[in-house]
Amino acid sequence: MYKPASLFALFILLAAAIRIEAVQAFDERVIEAAVRIRAAWLNELMLWITELGTTAVLLPLLLLTGAALYMYKKTPDVVFLPLLFLIERIVNIKIKELIERARPAFEPLVHETSYSFPSGHSMNAAVIYPVIAWFLIKHVPFFTKRKRAVSVFTGGLVLLIGFSRIYLGAHFPTDVLAGFSLGLCLVSLFALFDEKYHPFRQK
Repeated sequence: MYKPASLFALFILLAAAIRIEAVQAFDERVIEAAVRIRAAWLNELMLWITELGTTAVLLPLLLLTGAALYMYKKTPDVVFLPLLFLIERIVNIKIKELIERARPAFEPLVHETSYSFPSGHSMNAAVIYPVIAWFLIKHVPFFTKRKRAVSVFTGGLVLLIGFSRIYLGAHFPTDVLAGFSLGLCLVSLFALFDEKYHPFRQK
């Protein structure tokens, strides 16, 4: 339980830190720096990347992954994947409502109505893409043979989605880090559960 506990502790630390003036100033400076490097082509790229963390993209992806797992007769995993996504969404929404942090006000390129902490896109990405990668590596021989490449690609994608939220002015850096830490905490708990209990153990 060491890794999930550490990730959760990091999240709690970030939740406390956003009330500190120096941390707030750091967040604002990073957002201002992101605004200064904007360019038309980069704006379009970041808008495209940020969509990869939305429910509209992730739900079809979950369905495709579920279909692939079903073909390999991994029915328990097919059920578990959307359940994990549902849990992640509920946790994110409830914490946003608890913290009530306002969004950045530095020329945002996207306009959101929910609270800012933690970043939902970042949390989505930190949960769903690693778990999909986990299942594919575990069950599909093509991906099993390319474990390192899948892991590097997944990590890079998650980081890019998080960066896109800062670049677009939708979130402060601490929002993104909090989304990553809480999302990866859920993934770590899932991995422990998957290794320990029979219904999700590879046969």
